Amino acid sequence: MNENRHRLRRLQLYDHFREGEAMILFAGSAPRKTADAHYPFFANRNFYYLTGILQADSIFLAVNVGGSVEETLFVHKKDRMAERWHGYRLSREEVSELSGVEQVEDLDLFDSTLKGFLDQGAVSTLSYDFDKFDAGRSDAPHNDHSKRIRVSYPFLTLKNIYPTVCSARTIKDREEISHIREAMCITRDGIHAMMKTAKADLYEYQLEAVFNKVLSDAGVREPAFTSIVSGGQNNFYIHYEEPIGILKEGDLILTDVGARKNEYVTDISRAFPVNGKFTTEQKEVYEIALKVNKELMGLLVPGLVSFADIEKHSRRRVGEELVAAGYLGKEEDVSKYYWHKGTHHIGLDVHDVGPPAKVIEPGMVFTIDVGIYIEEKNIGFRVEDDVAITGSGYEHLSSEIVREIDDIEAMMS
Repeated sequence: MNENRHRLRRLQLYDHFREGEAMILFAGSAPRKTADAHYPFFANRNFYYLTGILQADSIFLAVNVGGSVEETLFVHKKDRMAERWHGYRLSREEVSELSGVEQVEDLDLFDSTLKGFLDQGAVSTLSYDFDKFDAGRSDAPHNDHSKRIRVSYPFLTLKNIYPTVCSARTIKDREEISHIREAMCITRDGIHAMMKTAKADLYEYQLEAVFNKVLSDAGVREPAFTSIVSGGQNNFYIHYEEPIGILKEGDLILTDVGARKNEYVTDISRAFPVNGKFTTEQKEVYEIALKVNKELMGLLVPGLVSFADIEKHSRRRVGEELVAAGYLGKEEDVSKYYWHKGTHHIGLDVHDVGPPAKVIEPGMVFTIDVGIYIEEKNIGFRVEDDVAITGSGYEHLSSEIVREIDDIEAMMS
């Protein structure tokens, strides 16, 4: 990502910074797993969005002093012995080049630098990235730090910059959408490889491994999220993350997967039969989901449609189609077989931040997902695609991933 992108994003934030305001962002650290082992580090997405830095424990400080914003990034200093054990550390020059932040200091100078601003009275308002999912978590660095600040500097006003950054992230620029397209090409190849490999008596995790190998061959070390690869009755667990079942003849396979490329992700669901041929009932229900999916895309006019409109249309039309096909009684609620919403932003996160769109706008990238789950028929799946809103309509980002029944069966044959 060009460092000018990150710098421009920060400048847009600073338009709202008054003199005496400061902002602190934390990259975070790898949580402990067991004994002396840790989970892999994953940088805070808002921190990365504004700095372009993916190095653990890094801290960004911006202070408006006299109407001019002073930026500093604090990172671990170069240490040959530490790097020998834990891997390469970015130099100050590399951090500055990636982020566009000119002032880069050793991490151990953060406390004294901030204290200098606070003790001089240069800061009256301090903004943190208070993520709602971190509420009450003592291990979240912004929670711990702000708690200590409240004790030492009770006169400071604390603000939350999280909603402002999240709002900005809902609109993707051309480069961000380009990264999502790259991730989509890899996702396409992975899903198609699973379709070509699927057969009875494979373990679900063996099919998942096919997807992962495609990602690895494309230079992608990890999927966008924990892949969901399930068969038969396991399709009725929405977030099924332990693919240990065996694929059985006559069952449907559900895949809900995505690749991560340049930190941007995709989120795609496809359903296909274990033996390569849909049964009559599977076809009938699948065609309903696909038909409504297409209808929802037809609604995507920027400036006119909201996420709520998309969801309302989806629920109504799935219900009507299931009643007409005889799967749902006229007086029955569609929620009997329609279990989840189908529209959410994607970007740096698979369920990307930002509120549901009150009206869709150019630059938004989100899912169109129609799921139907009829347990008594052992038919459960979703057809999920990704779209990017343009000035006049939308781009179907996942259009090259087969979803028509004839195309799926042809690929599996």
